[in-house]
Amino acid sequence: MADSDHHAPVRPASARAPLLLTAGFVLFVGVLAALVGAAFARRHVPTYAPSLALERPTPSSLTTDTVTIDARDPVTWRYFSFARGVLPSADTAGWDLAFRRFQVIVAGAVAADSAGEFEQLREASLTGYTQTVFGSDTVHPTIDRWYRYSYITHLLTPGTPIYVVRTAAGRYAKLAFLSYYCPGPAPGCVTFQYTYRPDGGRLFQ
Repeated sequence: MADSDHHAPVRPASARAPLLLTAGFVLFVGVLAALVGAAFARRHVPTYAPSLALERPTPSSLTTDTVTIDARDPVTWRYFSFARGVLPSADTAGWDLAFRRFQVIVAGAVAADSAGEFEQLREASLTGYTQTVFGSDTVHPTIDRWYRYSYITHLLTPGTPIYVVRTAAGRYAKLAFLSYYCPGPAPGCVTFQYTYRPDGGRLFQ
């Protein structure tokens, strides 16, 4: 018997075509499912309305609050003070944090803590802080990447670190980012929870 008689029969091109069509259909369904999932996720991101820029009395004791900064303007920085709250654009004296879209900078120094839960971080460290170096395009290496970006959903979600800020006045605060979205949802509303020690102490309890 000739060697050619032992070879497996070659599948004709007409038989391979349905397999290619099936593979293409499966790929299409997968892409469609990813797009639908992304749209579903976008509808369910946590959103917060911007906090008003109102002068408030300087806190005299340990203070915990949640604030939303309207940082939708891609040009103008918006400022926040742990002592004064959200600052009007005409009066930014004593600011501690500045926001522009997803960019965040600090006037003093900041450290990242891996405690995980906001309540678990009970004391500010004495070391590990990175001071902001101001320039033409200031970026703080510690707090700059406070978010994660998904190339599938195109959404920004907060990372897990809890940040400790040592203000220019030597006061301590801890903060955790909660969201980047305004109602709609629309990007540009940076929401964070913080606890502030106005007396210079390091305990957050």
